[in-house]
Amino acid sequence: MAIVSFKEMLEDARKNHYAVPMFDASNTTMMRAAVEVAAELGSPVILAAIPPDIPGDSLGYWANSALYAAKQVKVPVCLHLDHSADVVTCKRCMETGFQSVMIDYSARSFEENAAITKQVAELVHPHGLHVEAELGHVASGITGAANAGTSESGELLDSDTVLTSPESVARFVEETDVDALAISIGTTHGVYISTPKLEIELLKKINAVSPVPLVLHGGSGTPADQLAAAIENGIAKINIYSELTAAWNSTMRDFLNKREQMTCWFSVTCAEPDQAMREAMREKILVFKSNNRY
Repeated sequence: MAIVSFKEMLEDARKNHYAVPMFDASNTTMMRAAVEVAAELGSPVILAAIPPDIPGDSLGYWANSALYAAKQVKVPVCLHLDHSADVVTCKRCMETGFQSVMIDYSARSFEENAAITKQVAELVHPHGLHVEAELGHVASGITGAANAGTSESGELLDSDTVLTSPESVARFVEETDVDALAISIGTTHGVYISTPKLEIELLKKINAVSPVPLVLHGGSGTPADQLAAAIENGIAKINIYSELTAAWNSTMRDFLNKREQMTCWFSVTCAEPDQAMREAMREKILVFKSNNRY
């Protein structure tokens, strides 16, 4: 099955009350781990690129590696651009084999957000790609957690979290022709200082009026019971990154702290961190109930 439609993937998840895991994959280790764990558990999976990882020629390296990884498994896989703040990057991903892009102008006004989202949809839809946008605003908990809310020049536009208004959802979708909508119901990108509390009642209202599948950003660190409640009430895709890097980096730190000699084959050095990251992926897939779907 391998490469599939982003829109169809999320529509099935919404209909059957599970969430597709989206793992931001910064390198081939993360790509391989994501597709192999997904295949092991029978789950669809989205491999996502974040703008800091794909400047210049890096996009070609990323796309070719991700496409290769996707073709090694039989579960559905989609290549997605996460949190782009400019049309040029969306166009480059369209030309490099992606199935979907996210344009994020959520830190701007409703009118600016809708206008740029519509522009991207008109650009990529004729080429078979789908578009995700964000309405409301999920702020970043740590610097560099995502590239959301930045201008083309790199100017920081991030602001405090703004919850999504149910009254604005139908209008936004109609004006933009967007295919999936990331909403703000209490999560934050990056690392939480305190345990988040999702606004499930707000989510119910949004789900009742949304013509398109809903997406939850900032899934890392959100308690499993709250994620389960979000999925039951309409969330069809959940983004994960910080928990993956935390698992890998902390395991690597512990491994290196035990060694006196720093010269070591990468295959040996990375074995334990890789397994820790894969376990984090497994846990999320089980919480999302996307296992045993294929």
